[in-house]
Amino acid sequence: MGLMDEKIILFDWDDTLFSKAEYKKNLRGNLARICEVSEEEIFELEEKYFDNLINSGDFQIDDFVRTFSQRFNKKINLEDFSTDRLGIYSRALFPETIGVLNKLKINFQLGIYSQGFDSLQKIKIKSSGIENFFDQNLIYINRNKLDPEFIKKLPNDVIVIEDKKEVIEKLKDTGRFQLFWINRIDDQKIEGVTTIKNLGELVNLI
Repeated sequence: MGLMDEKIILFDWDDTLFSKAEYKKNLRGNLARICEVSEEEIFELEEKYFDNLINSGDFQIDDFVRTFSQRFNKKINLEDFSTDRLGIYSRALFPETIGVLNKLKINFQLGIYSQGFDSLQKIKIKSSGIENFFDQNLIYINRNKLDPEFIKKLPNDVIVIEDKKEVIEKLKDTGRFQLFWINRIDDQKIEGVTTIKNLGELVNLI
């Protein structure tokens, strides 16, 4: 089977391969240490920061770090937070992520279908240490992944792994994709879509 004949899998990034909760926890812990304040103080300022965003996809790491540097009058090296020097990114991968990608890369081309700032999402992908699993021609990032014009850019008949119900339902309506909903939160299912609780289930399903 030639490379171009291989089936394509597009993974959502945040809360599919990479835990946003762990990422924020890692950010908070390191910011508290560098700023010499409690994690509670970091958390309070973090909440104010996110309250001022129009949506979570507007998060940018340089603006975020600068907020703490100014508030606590501490010099913070941005490179510490835009690389994995402090383990912020690699430690936010779900435990099964690397093992699953290692198995799937044998028979599939792997890519990303993600929402957010292109620059931040690419920092996450690179700094997490798993960038080489993905075909760079199959990295799709947009501020709004539900934009119909953006969805049109995705190849037909690809497998999409996604954690957000509204995204799965939108993609389902197109009839163009094979969908897997990773729902780690509860036992809810979507009719006509395979629901999984853990990425490890994919290996025996596709």
